[in-house]
Amino acid sequence: MPKPLVRVLRKLRRAFDALLPPEPGPPNYTGPHGCLRAGASFIAWNQVFGDYLEFGVASGESFIAAWNAISEQRALVKDEGYDTPAFGEWAGYQPRMLAFDSFAGLPDGPGERMADYHPGAYQCSEPEFRKAIEDAGVPSHVVSTVPGFYDATLTPETKQQIGLSRAAMIMIDCDLYESTVPVLEFITDLVQQGTIIVFHDWFRFKGDPNCGEQKACREWLDQHPEIELIEFWREAPQAVSFVVNMR
Repeated sequence: MPKPLVRVLRKLRRAFDALLPPEPGPPNYTGPHGCLRAGASFIAWNQVFGDYLEFGVASGESFIAAWNAISEQRALVKDEGYDTPAFGEWAGYQPRMLAFDSFAGLPDGPGERMADYHPGAYQCSEPEFRKAIEDAGVPSHVVSTVPGFYDATLTPETKQQIGLSRAAMIMIDCDLYESTVPVLEFITDLVQQGTIIVFHDWFRFKGDPNCGEQKACREWLDQHPEIELIEFWREAPQAVSFVVNMR
């Protein structure tokens, strides 16, 4: 084939390829939101029932990532079409996406803080959050928001009002020790075998286990020996996820 014709055909091929959508690649479990993508794969392939709960949603970036990951992984597993009653029940269940946030930023208080943990930090109003996630394609009918500071909203009455009984995956992005404590107590009767818990700020406070989310988690496990956390995934630079094992 003449070289000029080869060059023309190559140009045409490149132009044609540019019009096609990119081939879907494997999920990136190591980049941003890697813990959420790995967790979504785990709960889908293990058919873990329950909702997605996120504590500290800010402008919705991780909430959107969680919805995309859970939807994609559920679709992959459902396509396998396993013919068992338990699988059919799981496949027919639509998990909800629950957002818990003050929508006024971090609270005031005397606890130890990092430089970016000032009162009001990461503030995003509830309407702004809802618009962001809807613009990103998260369907509003699967989303429930629980606005307010945790000392007022994380109550048994809240669980009853929204019909919350079990969690498949939980994202804890509370930053502060004093905010993480009520979250962990709230989820005590919601976790089950196989629940994934992601701590977004596990290695803040220079990784000191006596500060922040690490301290709150250790105290929670001491108070609830029936719950064991098995480390599952690490996402640089600070997030860590665990699988719940019920003893």
